[in-house]
Amino acid sequence: MRLSARISYDKKIFIDCEKNIIPAQAVNLSLLGIKIKDSFDHCIDVDVLVMLELDQDISLRGRVVRNEKNEHVILFCEDPKVIASTVGKYLTQKIYESKKCPFCSKSIEKDEKYCKRCGMFFDYTKPEVVRFVQDFKVGKVFYDLLIEHPEEIDEVINKDTEFIGVSKEMRTVFSLIRKYATNDYPVLIIGETGTGKELTARAIHERSHRADKPFVAVNCAAIPENLLEAELFGYEKGAFTDAHKRKIGKIEFANGGTLFLDEIGDMPPNMQAKILRFLEDLSFSRVGGNEIIYADVRIIAATNVDLDKAVEEGRFREDLYYRLNVLTIKLPPLRERNEDILILAKYFLNKYSKEVGKEIKGFSKEAEEALLSYQWSGNVRELINVIRKAVVLTENKVIKEKDLDLKRNGFGEIYWVKTDSLNLKENIERLEKDLLKKAFIVANGNITKMAKLLGISRPKVYSLIEKHKIGEVN
Repeated sequence: MRLSARISYDKKIFIDCEKNIIPAQAVNLSLLGIKIKDSFDHCIDVDVLVMLELDQDISLRGRVVRNEKNEHVILFCEDPKVIASTVGKYLTQKIYESKKCPFCSKSIEKDEKYCKRCGMFFDYTKPEVVRFVQDFKVGKVFYDLLIEHPEEIDEVINKDTEFIGVSKEMRTVFSLIRKYATNDYPVLIIGETGTGKELTARAIHERSHRADKPFVAVNCAAIPENLLEAELFGYEKGAFTDAHKRKIGKIEFANGGTLFLDEIGDMPPNMQAKILRFLEDLSFSRVGGNEIIYADVRIIAATNVDLDKAVEEGRFREDLYYRLNVLTIKLPPLRERNEDILILAKYFLNKYSKEVGKEIKGFSKEAEEALLSYQWSGNVRELINVIRKAVVLTENKVIKEKDLDLKRNGFGEIYWVKTDSLNLKENIERLEKDLLKKAFIVANGNITKMAKLLGISRPKVYSLIEKHKIGEVN
């Protein structure tokens, strides 16, 4: 996740590496460092002094590293105050001169501190902003906020949302949301019940140019078949019994905004045909009417049904599937995003304990291990219910394992490998990675504690972390 803007910086710089002054060609510049074209293998992981021209000639301490693309980058090692008054000031000035957000290219005004479309911050003249960007690591910010300093949560997270995550899977989802928000193509969101499909649809809408228009959600599985057509398209007076006056449908009400069709995999076949006809040119008629109405809406659909299989079995129209499946987001189940479980649990604990007027400080170690080991078949929605119930019933300052009331399986353990494969090697690899991730979270990345939890040596922990690419080790 990139928090700092990166701007083109096609200038020559000079690097003092072990008292040798070496010229280099810069490529781009950010708060964190500067990318260079030239090869500096002999200076890798060596402290250097980089001399560059901003508003004036400056020198900054740094360290040469390679990035993921095997390119050379000099990471700045200066105090946030120094970076804010030099690089931060220069970046901010160039961003406002361009009059465009460096993340999504939306037009910006001089007094705007963050982008109204993508929400990214681009005023880097304050040391605290630089410090936040410098300190940002996967999970660290959320952990510090939600676990170490829960009293600050309302100042940073001021929305009523369950859409939180630092795992690789959720960072991919957040990236797709930002990309999909910039256009009007249909989006199909696939995920199990309780994974946050409507939250994803709302996030796309709120970051799009339609954000100031309606977001209208329709649950296609919750409305009886004989009422769904009238609910979507509206009806004219006298169209059927009890139709005493004209009613505007959800599609017409969403004009200019976004129409979210939830659980579209359960839509009746005859309604599938009518929705397909509407999608062809965004025109329709109210039930009992002849007037052709046009609605400028963006369609976002969601389902927990395997639509490929439904198409094969004739339960879902193939032409409608291809019409909806232009852009796709697959939401991971909670059991596949272990890094997020404790973060979400802490968020909900803070939220619901405030609602009922209790001061609950956190979870016991046993409770945390239980949360991490549970399979969460109901995903985030199940987690919400478990935490809410525990908050109401507990009489302690800390939530204990018994307060969670998590049902164990027939083997006497909460954890069990859930897979269709009987391949022993595959399952051992999966279990090894899963336990390593859980130990990493419980031990907060402390290698000694992880080794003790897993019952293995420190070198073995390092080896497994490198093998499975778990977390970051400093």
